Amino acid sequence: MEMLVVSGMFSILIIVIASVFVSALRVENNVFATKKALSQVSYSVEYMTRALRMAEKDTGQGCIPLGSNYEVGVGSITFKNVLQDGNCQSFYLSSGQIKVQDFNAGTNFDLTSSDVNVSDLDFIAHGENQGDDFQPFVTIYLEAQSSDSPILKIQTSVSQRNPDITR
Repeated sequence: MEMLVVSGMFSILIIVIASVFVSALRVENNVFATKKALSQVSYSVEYMTRALRMAEKDTGQGCIPLGSNYEVGVGSITFKNVLQDGNCQSFYLSSGQIKVQDFNAGTNFDLTSSDVNVSDLDFIAHGENQGDDFQPFVTIYLEAQSSDSPILKIQTSVSQRNPDITR
């Protein structure tokens, strides 16, 4: 009888320890997935803010409307990048990935890998026209998730380095 009680208690103890171990492994996998998604999203946001900070007004090259700093579309933004010799560039969302297109160089590449799914990417431009007397800035909002991570919601604003205020 004592052997039966001891073996029953031992079995319960083993089951509890195993379930704690399995739970810890699941938490670790979620943390790594979140860290991976956050790393890629951070890189993408940093890359986009650096480029958008160096945007300049279009003075007739046809990249964006004349006198504008940015052209915002659904899930995309187009601008002239001073860091890339004034090349016309665009950030946009396609198939769950943030992409960069350089129209002058003819290049197109991904900012995020296929391991991270970006479900929403929005750009809101303020002061994007020369005549509005506001310092140009862009607010970026995105939602991203990797397979085992929670949804990451990121928002940041970046102002243009060279003001175009006429006063």
